[in-house]
Amino acid sequence: MKTLIIRDLKKTYGSVIAVKDLNLQLNEGEIFVLLGPNGAGKTTTLKLIAGLLKPTHGSIIIKGTDVQSDPFTAKSLISYIPDEPFIYRKLTGREFIHFTAGIRDLDIRDHQQRLEELFKRFEIGNWIDDFSENYSHGMKQKVIMCQLFLLNSDLILIDEPLVGLDPKTSKTVREMFVDLKGAQKTLFISTHTLSFAQDIADRIGIISKGTMMFVGTLGELAEASGQKDIEAIYLKLSEEPNP
Repeated sequence: MKTLIIRDLKKTYGSVIAVKDLNLQLNEGEIFVLLGPNGAGKTTTLKLIAGLLKPTHGSIIIKGTDVQSDPFTAKSLISYIPDEPFIYRKLTGREFIHFTAGIRDLDIRDHQQRLEELFKRFEIGNWIDDFSENYSHGMKQKVIMCQLFLLNSDLILIDEPLVGLDPKTSKTVREMFVDLKGAQKTLFISTHTLSFAQDIADRIGIISKGTMMFVGTLGELAEASGQKDIEAIYLKLSEEPNP
């Protein structure tokens, strides 16, 4: 079974087309990275998959479940991290993780050792028990990442995973994404970081003005564009599509 199937997906805001005729299928144990300039439709696509936006047309199927007809089941299969990590200001990082685990009916007592291992790996100190209103962007991102790896969802949607993270933590995130892939989880990642896509992606998609310009491996992208450098490939394929 495919983890994600997108058919003829379209999202419009009045006369503005945010996503146009998107078709995509992702397999279990695949890391898919979506590249594109600002306003290309990356975040809109992720929000549509997460069920935070309603499509104008088309369907999204997660592990055999239609997001529109059965949103509760579909959302139970995913984790979504936006580009601006959100934690309730008057909760500590630990309380927020316990809260989100409870939403998924995950008994945190059974996963305490795993959580402590995550805190150690992300070098999270005593500040985890401070109110999150005092956290930096990077601290919030670390907490959100711990939540992500604890929940262990089948489909993981991430918008700009490395923003605010130091180089060491960024390396840890890359390594743990590969671990998730090995556990047959599917990752759909939107980013501007070309080197990240080059290092980790099984397949890359390039979107521009709401239209998916290409989907394939880095080798296939190089062949299609006539370029070997990923930056040159990105610049060529992210040119504005013809109307």
